[in-house]
Amino acid sequence: MNIVYPAICHFEDGGYWCEFPDLEGCFSQGDTELETVGNAREALEGYVISLLERGCELPKASAITGLHAEDGGFTTYISCDISGSGKFVRKNVTLPEWLSVRAEKASINFSQTLQESLFKKLGISADVTA
Repeated sequence: MNIVYPAICHFEDGGYWCEFPDLEGCFSQGDTELETVGNAREALEGYVISLLERGCELPKASAITGLHAEDGGFTTYISCDISGSGKFVRKNVTLPEWLSVRAEKASINFSQTLQESLFKKLGISADVTA
């Protein structure tokens, strides 16, 4: 599941730091623009996983057009894929044999399908951008 939020990256004292206006306390920094964006992706992933593990809702993202960076800074979207992140648990499922056979023949990934279905059922949307 891909999550996307806008960020404001600031240039200060020869380096960059990045903030997510919609995610209180989520920051990153780096020596270059590229390093800052990479670090911001890691910060976003950790922040989002933390919210979800605590049962919190993901905040709606602001429109990037409403954000402004100071001189030397920039605004950008930062994305992360949380489908392979966090703690994992094994679940046993029961389904009709015929359905299992057809899904296996179609090379369906059961874990991925269950995750996608649970995200949808719980209303956890990857569409958090404005």
